[in-house]
Amino acid sequence: MTPQLVELNIVPPLAADNVDYRDDAPRIVTSQAFDWPGLRLESGINNIAAVNEVAGVHHYVSMNLDDRPVTLEVKGGDGAFRRVVLRRGAAWVCPADDLVSVRLDSDFRYVRVSIDPSYFDRLTADADARPIELRRTYGVVKSQIGHILGALVAESDAGNPGGLPFVEALAMGLSRQIAVHAGARKAEPEKLRGGLSSAARRRALEMIELNLDAKLTIDALAAAVGLSPAHFARAFRESVGQPPHRYMLRQRLEHARRLLDVGELSLSSVAQRSGFADQPHFTRLFKRAFGVTPGSVLRGRARV
Repeated sequence: MTPQLVELNIVPPLAADNVDYRDDAPRIVTSQAFDWPGLRLESGINNIAAVNEVAGVHHYVSMNLDDRPVTLEVKGGDGAFRRVVLRRGAAWVCPADDLVSVRLDSDFRYVRVSIDPSYFDRLTADADARPIELRRTYGVVKSQIGHILGALVAESDAGNPGGLPFVEALAMGLSRQIAVHAGARKAEPEKLRGGLSSAARRRALEMIELNLDAKLTIDALAAAVGLSPAHFARAFRESVGQPPHRYMLRQRLEHARRLLDVGELSLSSVAQRSGFADQPHFTRLFKRAFGVTPGSVLRGRARV
């Protein structure tokens, strides 16, 4: 299965291929209608029953707001699922690019904030210290995270009267709490070892270039160069400098930009030919990568 790269705010819903929804569980979302740079907030009723091999583009922190505990079944590195019980007020943190498979036993009220990794790095940067590396962490209690999340929800519901400076102050406090409870200083850079051979790297990059419609899987790439998927993913990252799913996303976005520059296809056709499940998802990722929407690129081309 190809790891799916998604935004962790779920308005509109995540693509259904990697996420199972409960049909009978209404989701009431309170999300800011403001341009909070690097920060997204949602609060409501969870209606996701399972997440299968999903990697987020943002770091995120979530908290259970229900009086009853929530039980998660979380897939570990050995492929086995383990039970995690989260009581009211317990938070959990998931870093960007971390592949997650989770099954949930019930609906529950939650609040979640997703943070752009570069924004998080800026908010937690110290002059003489290495950046923070986050690890997936469950059951964070006795922290200030709940108070800060509550303040963000209240600020959003009130129409953001404090303005962006107040939101950024809350974001800084939240980021530093996340760093305390789920972070460690990154190790000193080491010389890369165990990357792909030149032939394997060339073969993998050629396959990606020829299959930009998202039908190519990491399993297929690994098989083509004679490695296991896990070994391939580690070696690819060492050789190319980023995980294969993130590299493939960037190449798909570059492919979409080239198609838009030609100006002969509709926006929905460009999204489909570049491997995106839906146009809104494509638009959000394109704007994040290039600073403009694909629609504005297409309209600009039409005026030429």
